[in-house]
Amino acid sequence: MSPRSPREISVLVPPDLAPLYPDDPSRIGPYLVLGRLGQGSTGTVYAAVDTSSDNTGDRLVAVKGLKAPELDAPGAYAGLDQRLRNMAAADPKRVVVPLAFDTDAEPPWMSMPYLAGERLSHFVTKRGGLGIGKLVALAIGLAEGLSSLHARGVSHGSLRPSEIILESHGPHIMECAIAADSERLRGSGATWMSPERYRGGAPTTSADVFAWAAVVAFAGTGRLPFGPGEPEEIAQRVAAGSFDLDGLTKGLRPVVGRALDPNPERRPSLREVIGAVIAVWQRENGEDDTPPAPGDREEISRILEREWHAVEPPARVPEVIRLEGGGPERRRTRTLLVVGAAVVGAVLIGGGIWGVGRLLGGGADAGPVADDNDATPAEEVGVDEEVEQPPTLVARFDPAEQDEPEPGQDARSWVYTPVTREGEVPRGQGVPDHETWAAEWEEDGDPSEVVVRPDAEVLCAKFCAADDHVFLDEEGRGTWELTGNDFQDYLTWGPVVIVEITFAEDHEGDGPREVVQVTELFAD
Repeated sequence: MSPRSPREISVLVPPDLAPLYPDDPSRIGPYLVLGRLGQGSTGTVYAAVDTSSDNTGDRLVAVKGLKAPELDAPGAYAGLDQRLRNMAAADPKRVVVPLAFDTDAEPPWMSMPYLAGERLSHFVTKRGGLGIGKLVALAIGLAEGLSSLHARGVSHGSLRPSEIILESHGPHIMECAIAADSERLRGSGATWMSPERYRGGAPTTSADVFAWAAVVAFAGTGRLPFGPGEPEEIAQRVAAGSFDLDGLTKGLRPVVGRALDPNPERRPSLREVIGAVIAVWQRENGEDDTPPAPGDREEISRILEREWHAVEPPARVPEVIRLEGGGPERRRTRTLLVVGAAVVGAVLIGGGIWGVGRLLGGGADAGPVADDNDATPAEEVGVDEEVEQPPTLVARFDPAEQDEPEPGQDARSWVYTPVTREGEVPRGQGVPDHETWAAEWEEDGDPSEVVVRPDAEVLCAKFCAADDHVFLDEEGRGTWELTGNDFQDYLTWGPVVIVEITFAEDHEGDGPREVVQVTELFAD
């Protein structure tokens, strides 16, 4: 008998889908895994094929392998199963709900609709605070989504801008499957945590209202409502109710301020929140002052459809997938036709190509990077000749080391220090914080200054992200696209960062060299 011909199906996939790592699964439950969409603190998200679907446009789903410290507690899997069942009954209009799940699998997994758009954290970082229309639509949409979860007995517990997807139909709340333990959140989520959560309290509807207010304040102003600083400092301001709403639409300040009250009993309910926000919209637009019915779905839908204009994602491209075979051996040899990176429902990421030896090589080869053919042997350099600096090198930027800009300064210069490291970049060992990662690099030269061009190409791995999300290719290089202006903004407030910088070739004079490309180097 002749062998069976391969079965093939066509799937519309993201244009920049990242390939699988060698130890990634080729199948999860009934789904055929195609590539990586993203990795966070509660597991890895994959693009996968629902082979039972006859509709090419509906075959792609997002499947997440769930893994988090919270699942190590006794009875955690039974609780996870019940939580996913409750989530599945929530309204999918504003919440990313499970399509299917298996909590008995190792690891447990859940599938979700594939959504393409952008995380609120990135949207605001790049564009600044939202206008009144988008802000009102966002505030109502998030409150509506939380209300749907609460009606099913689910408190989110860790709502943050990084866990909100903005797509063509408005905001969607994600990362609901595992309620983050307060201890894990303290290091990165103090701004969004109510005082009772910071003290170790369980997720509650009132704590979600607090998080809603912090997110809305951030979205409306482009600033953290309790200011920057160490988690302990932020927590003290939170407990004291010391928030800054300057710049937030005046009509929203009363309801947002009440929701940020340190005392959970004084915070409004989500029904009150929705009614108050719709009333603000009516006053802003000179409409009928008759108070709307709390939770009026028609009014909510009208505002969202009228005001929210999310970034349209790139069109997906057709990919022919073979269904024959499977298993680890095939997974290691299969090559995707499209390479890059993307994050489910929110982050569309561009990939990059990079020589492994530039970061992973030990000794002197791991230092500042230059083309070996352009290097000049020391013995050939004359006494009066100047050694040409390399076009690309690895450097450490520490915002704490930057000087204040001088009055009238046209182009601000930034201090950096060349660095190097030995050994391979560790993978699969968890996401380090910025300081821990920077400590692995040794100084390899004297500090100097550069000017970052506003239109410089920037690929970040962690500095652009919130919490434990990282955006890496297989070489440990950042993939999330920003601009030189974004990088300069980061250098005014963020933690230390390790990046590869490429200098402009047209430098003249004695001033600082200009940087035209920045790529963050990181580990996961």
